[in-house]
Amino acid sequence: MKILGIHLDTHDSGAAIVEDGRVLAAANEERFSRTKMDGAPPRQSMAAVFAVANVAPRELDVVAFSGLRPGPRKYWYNFIQQAQRVTFTRGRYLRSFYTLKSRDRGRLLRQTGVAAVLETWRVGKATQQLIDELRRQGFAGEVTFVDHDEAHAATAYFTSGFADCFVAIIEGSSFTNTCSFWRGANGRLQKVGAVPLPHSPGRYYEVVTRILGFHPKKHGGKITGLAAFGDPAKLAPVVNRLLWAEGTTMKVSPELFVLHEEYFARGKKLPAVFSGHTREDIAAAFQRRLEDVCVSMLSAWQKQMPFERLALSGGVVANVKLNLEFLRQLPLKEVFVHPGMGDVGQALGAALGALAQKHPLTPQAIPHVYLGPAFDERRCTAALTAARLSFRREGDVAAWTAARLAENKVVGFFQGAMEYGPRALGNRSILYPATDPEVNDWLNKRLKRSEFMPFAPVTLMERAADCYELTDRCRAAATFMTIALPATKFMRDKMPAAVHVDGTCRPQLVSREGNAVYYDVLQRYAQLTGLPSLVNTSFNMHEEPIVCTPEEAISAYLQSELDVLVLGNLVVEKTA
Repeated sequence: MKILGIHLDTHDSGAAIVEDGRVLAAANEERFSRTKMDGAPPRQSMAAVFAVANVAPRELDVVAFSGLRPGPRKYWYNFIQQAQRVTFTRGRYLRSFYTLKSRDRGRLLRQTGVAAVLETWRVGKATQQLIDELRRQGFAGEVTFVDHDEAHAATAYFTSGFADCFVAIIEGSSFTNTCSFWRGANGRLQKVGAVPLPHSPGRYYEVVTRILGFHPKKHGGKITGLAAFGDPAKLAPVVNRLLWAEGTTMKVSPELFVLHEEYFARGKKLPAVFSGHTREDIAAAFQRRLEDVCVSMLSAWQKQMPFERLALSGGVVANVKLNLEFLRQLPLKEVFVHPGMGDVGQALGAALGALAQKHPLTPQAIPHVYLGPAFDERRCTAALTAARLSFRREGDVAAWTAARLAENKVVGFFQGAMEYGPRALGNRSILYPATDPEVNDWLNKRLKRSEFMPFAPVTLMERAADCYELTDRCRAAATFMTIALPATKFMRDKMPAAVHVDGTCRPQLVSREGNAVYYDVLQRYAQLTGLPSLVNTSFNMHEEPIVCTPEEAISAYLQSELDVLVLGNLVVEKTA
């Protein structure tokens, strides 16, 4: 059975194709539109996955959309969310609106129910348009809808490879819930609990991201990075009253939403309660509280229904330090984090969820995330020629690239199929030795980025234990760079560029089976230097999506002044 999953209900719209539980293709619209976190109807993503999977619309059995079924019922959720926020804060949220300067009132007006209903109407209309377009292209199958949180749960369970596990979805909102909890067993998902709005760990983290001056949807990782430099104890009495665990659920205080609006009322300055404190200490307090509350909540679930394996999805589990605390503090045999943990995974979740609704679906460990478009040598040659770059073809591109890395060159590495999910995992990556502790400063300047987290390392799978602790309990999660791990002394001493101030790394473990060319580069580099890890950062400029095409790779190469560009077997090297 072939199923097309489509997501356009929130940000990060996309498409995916699944056949009998096997993922054939997955991609998100931002990579094609070049608009970060694009939520537009995913026509380009759909065209891409049809091409990658070599499937035509007429061959589809089912088209599955993630989110609520269009209709009057759905429109009211936006009103309900706004009403909840006003009543929950006992009117203080509403009063704060009138204290804002006139230029800021438009921001809140856009959040009101009327605007939200118009957006919901737009999504419903776009959904029907996509269905009509597919029908005209020959699709004659069933159209179905999979709830947002169920789609997340489907990605976590059915790509984990765990026959039996507990599934936790931790995010901002799925229209009615902010977290949901499931038991995955015998190829079925059973929902066992949820945290209702407005008690949202995602909104909690968005508030601190906002008041520290960052984009709440895009820059949560900056808060995680900043937190390692601060002291969580200094603001614990303030922050701890904003979020707390109550058994298998969690609660937020009305004060959380008031702080958010106070930030705007004060002209985008810190709320008074945080005045005089460093952003590092503020971030540290919010991060620690998130960890403590989420661990407490899952610990309560583990006591209520014992489990040894945990599968995670939802935007909040993009927080790699939180995932490490689950591994550290809960008695677990294994933790898995779906590589498209945020709404980028909704289309795939819709496809898997729709299939699982028809019959039990055996979970299969997702072998890799190279599920997007690939470009042949002819296309790469044409792009390099059009850019008037001198290039040549290397017979052993892995050996050649490793030699350049051993010479401390910065390499833009573009190979094969584009990755699905938010991480660059070797096919759209920038590589550099992990030996220079200053690389975070100078390379980020070249890329016009502002980051507080060090670059992530890629490490040979067979050398994982030399570099990190706890790898035996999270090998799949570490394969996709979705968990932080404590660095060993060898890693801290020899490859400090990839070690954070708190002694952790966010590794990608690579095997030959997972990505042969990428593995060979790292293996050859290890033979030359004795070091099994390199820095791997995404191939993109600041605030741009990861590159998709050879032309975009060339543009980023030229803008960032990288030393070397590798497109398949074609290489470009900057001359002195």
